[in-house]
Amino acid sequence: MISMQKHTRCYSLVLATALLAGCLSHEGTYAPGCIAYAGNKITLGDGRFVWEKFTDEVVVGDDGEVVNQFPGFPLQGRFRIDGQLVHMETLTDETLETMYLQKSGGQLYLLTADEYAAWKQNGKRADCTLQLIPKTAS
Repeated sequence: MISMQKHTRCYSLVLATALLAGCLSHEGTYAPGCIAYAGNKITLGDGRFVWEKFTDEVVVGDDGEVVNQFPGFPLQGRFRIDGQLVHMETLTDETLETMYLQKSGGQLYLLTADEYAAWKQNGKRADCTLQLIPKTAS
């Protein structure tokens, strides 16, 4: 009887750990999965997101000042996951486009609605789809 209780506790601990790991596995920074000179970078963590845009292009206005090409960015707010859907809402309660998590070959991707629809239709992801960037050891 004691042996069975130990096994049950052990299985419960393993199951709880696996569920917790599964819940947290989506957190981190998603960036283009290729060398990109412009694009998006989205960080998800603790129910919050930060969405940044970047480019290597510098635009200078008539006044000689560098033009902010992405006014309003970075966006920040809250997110929630519902299955593979990622719902994001800014701190000013603006609802953003729903995105999709897709796991393939041990890699986690964050797709726009258009990228997800294309993947469902032809089974291929766009070349520079956002993917979870592994944390580097420091």
